[in-house]
Amino acid sequence: LRHRLTKLLKELELSEADLSVTVCGDEEIREINRDYRGVDAPTNVLAFALEEGEPLPGVPRVLGDIVISAETIRREAPPLGYTDGEMFYFYLVHGLLHLIGYDHELGPEEAARQEVETERLWSMINHGL
Repeated sequence: LRHRLTKLLKELELSEADLSVTVCGDEEIREINRDYRGVDAPTNVLAFALEEGEPLPGVPRVLGDIVISAETIRREAPPLGYTDGEMFYFYLVHGLLHLIGYDHELGPEEAARQEVETERLWSMINHGL
């Protein structure tokens, strides 16, 4: 995980950035989703960005937190034809892109932009990075 995440950050020109990744179960992610988003249901990934606005020059970047539900991944992967690992890295990329400002909920144009970048980075991971 650390190796692949380091490569992803380098690809995004964020080699010096810091972030956290938490893997949990459905109950924990449901509680977080309820408390922070007002949605009382489990989800696959949540991202909590710590940065607002433009980064300050010379100050190390702390991007935020990604929370991924392993239980949701185990449910979602087989019907989509993916392994648990492939699905995990898909959601890791998805969460990482949210931390750096991508937001598919802003409309179709932004959703398409995020989808293209997700596929590009996810493809890198699936081909050995």
